[in-house]
Amino acid sequence: MKKLLFVLSSLLSLVVLMAFGGGGNNVHNGSGAPAGHAGDPSGGNKTCNTSGCHTGSAVTDMAGVITSDIPTAGYTPGATYTITANFVKAGHTKYGFQASPQNASGTKLGTLANINSQTQLVGTGGKYVTHTGSGLSGSGSKIWTFSWTAPATGLGPVTFYGAFNATNSNNNTSGDVVFKSTLVVTEAPASVQDLRINSFSLSTFPNPAHDNLNIKFILSESSSVEVDLLDIQGQKVSNLFSESGMNGEISRSFDISAYPQGIYFLRMNVEGNYALQKIVKL
Repeated sequence: MKKLLFVLSSLLSLVVLMAFGGGGNNVHNGSGAPAGHAGDPSGGNKTCNTSGCHTGSAVTDMAGVITSDIPTAGYTPGATYTITANFVKAGHTKYGFQASPQNASGTKLGTLANINSQTQLVGTGGKYVTHTGSGLSGSGSKIWTFSWTAPATGLGPVTFYGAFNATNSNNNTSGDVVFKSTLVVTEAPASVQDLRINSFSLSTFPNPAHDNLNIKFILSESSSVEVDLLDIQGQKVSNLFSESGMNGEISRSFDISAYPQGIYFLRMNVEGNYALQKIVKL
């Protein structure tokens, strides 16, 4: 009986060790932080420190950790950008993070996507991006990159909330250092967006539309074109078409009768340049 109790106790200890970051990854949630720990409004401003996952020093704000390739004039609704988190903390070799683009009310704005195996999406609708098991290691610093597609027009400023953990590599949850950082991006003025739209001479008709939606645009040189239909939140509903080698005056017609009534956006991508137009579906 004593031998059996010893075996059961040993197995229980092994399970606890695995559940709380054993096996040498040195981060409590080595396979990714649970949703709602980016220091964001939706998560109640929690981080892995304030929620009790890690018991190191108090959360400290750090400027400049999150950057992007969004122009200084602001994001163009529907355009896709690269977001970079560069967390520098000397003397550490294991790192973790979580980030989310939200407004002050905690609503996710835009769409997150992974561009490599070091990040993953968690939470309902991919509300948060966090590290993976292969995205932990660094030497004095750690860089994560992911993409973000901006929301539909008129939704205003977006704040990227982020929480970052520099572990002390002691294989448990104590003694780590947790930082918060934010990046605020604004929507480009309508005049900037109109310049992009006018460069393609993009037009849509009828608008409002019930069954068929027609688009017409003019390209001055051979280009690859992708046209997507977005919902009011900037989420892609459907890819209408993707073609390469397009030139001159182009017209296309699409059957939108199956889509629910409401407001949509037509996003046109020509060699990385974007045009966006509001569509009303009757």
